[in-house]
Amino acid sequence: MESIIKLFQAHGTLVQPESLEYILSKDDPSAFCQLISKQLKEFPLILTLNQIKHLEEEGEKKPVSSLSSQELELKEHQHKILTELYTPSSTTVSTPDEDLGDEDLNSEDTFETDEGGKEEEGHSPLYSSTRSWNPPAKNIAPQIKIIKDVSGKSTCEGTTDDFCKLFSNRFDVLRKILRSQRRELNNVIPINRMRKAGLKEIQLIGIINEVHTTQNGHRIIQIEDDTGELTAIVLQHNQEIFPMSLELITDEIIGLAGQLSKNGDLFIVNNIIYPDISLHNRKYNTTDPIAAAFLSDIHVGSREFMDKQWSAFIRWINGDLGNSRQKRVAGTIKYLVIPGDVVDGIGIYPNQEKELTIVDLYSQYEELARQFQQIPEHISVIMQPGNHDAVRPAEPQPTFNKQIQDLFSSNDITFIGNPAQFSMHEVEVLSYHGQSLLDFATNIQRLKYNEPVEIMKIMLQKHHLAPIYGGYTPLAPEHHDYMIINRIPDIFVTGHVHLAMIGEYRGITLINASSWQAQTSYQKMLNFTPDPAKLPIADLKTGNVTMMDFTKQVI
Repeated sequence: MESIIKLFQAHGTLVQPESLEYILSKDDPSAFCQLISKQLKEFPLILTLNQIKHLEEEGEKKPVSSLSSQELELKEHQHKILTELYTPSSTTVSTPDEDLGDEDLNSEDTFETDEGGKEEEGHSPLYSSTRSWNPPAKNIAPQIKIIKDVSGKSTCEGTTDDFCKLFSNRFDVLRKILRSQRRELNNVIPINRMRKAGLKEIQLIGIINEVHTTQNGHRIIQIEDDTGELTAIVLQHNQEIFPMSLELITDEIIGLAGQLSKNGDLFIVNNIIYPDISLHNRKYNTTDPIAAAFLSDIHVGSREFMDKQWSAFIRWINGDLGNSRQKRVAGTIKYLVIPGDVVDGIGIYPNQEKELTIVDLYSQYEELARQFQQIPEHISVIMQPGNHDAVRPAEPQPTFNKQIQDLFSSNDITFIGNPAQFSMHEVEVLSYHGQSLLDFATNIQRLKYNEPVEIMKIMLQKHHLAPIYGGYTPLAPEHHDYMIINRIPDIFVTGHVHLAMIGEYRGITLINASSWQAQTSYQKMLNFTPDPAKLPIADLKTGNVTMMDFTKQVI
């Protein structure tokens, strides 16, 4: 019995007494546990008897998908490799028509270094400006306010009580958002009152324990609140709601509307309600003519770090590269936002040391600080960690320790955790490195690794950055769920997948902030093609966003 408990505890899963009793009733409990473990897509916080019995069923159908068979085959291949060896990934490109100011930054506004893309060994020497430069942003004082950040506030120890407080806080906060913002949930009742209420339409709010597709193609949702559990079903012929059911994931908070079946054992779902974002969301812009650039996944220390493209970026941001229009844009840059993976790290994946030019972690940060000495003094930098950085791997991640921060004393840098929400001149930004992008792409069939903006929209709809416990993204059981999106930002930025993409959702600007690392051997294995050396830039006065491309020939 102890070995069975330890097996699941190793994955952070608690086993209910009745579940344990059911397992022990099997002829070979140990083999049965191994079978259950292999079938679990992710390990839940609590393993229920219903979950165990469901995993015994044979011939379950996969969810209906809009992906082609070729795309599904590629996605399954990627998922298999990621399961065996998780590593950051990437893919294609999107270039917007929007731009800074009154002029377009079109295909002319690109930069390219010499052929080859990166230095053979080491990094390039420091750039030294040969002329004076007086950009307009230099005359405007920075205004940065931290709104939400776990740094200095972490209290968890990994106990069962910590996990209870985390999920209780998640449920309370998102239930309040659902009840206050969604009219479809004006008359929510607890699950334990459902059968006695005598209502034609019942409204519920709960957390999803499990969701799967039956042999007949219907969707089963195991949901609970703080009063009880419930089995709900979305019928396949419900053409309006069934597609929504394919985007449900474990551990998220949702609203349901429907009625009980005749014998009262099932809740038939007529509507699925997400917290979502208001259609009338107000976007804030500053009156000052300044911009913010988004620079993610630098990966200093990697052999694939793109020295020449980085040098082109440094020359441009110092006003020494580009045509008059490009230099004008450089002069408006007041903020540089960096959403994680600033260095390549050590021991992130097996044999990583073979792909490093700097094999000491602290030396990687020293080199990064050396490179940042080239950033103009008037630019304020906002830096957060990612999964390659020297912070705890579990999210939310507190910011860098003082020893690392002290390396950057020559720069104006605000160090924040991951995720964090802050404002620049009253424009609110939600910045998240984005490790959970892979969890969403894996668990929702229509989503793809190479379309992070579509995943970001789902995050906003669910008001949560990383709901799934036990997936690719390790979660720390803080007493307050810092992964909840409880303030609507003006700009939402992620990194991690090494893509340059821009989008919009209900007035919120969405940015995936590229990278400065060429394709790695693991990305080749996963058939991921990065889109590096691109720089998204948001005009904080107009709200327009454009992309600078540092991969084209410099004239």
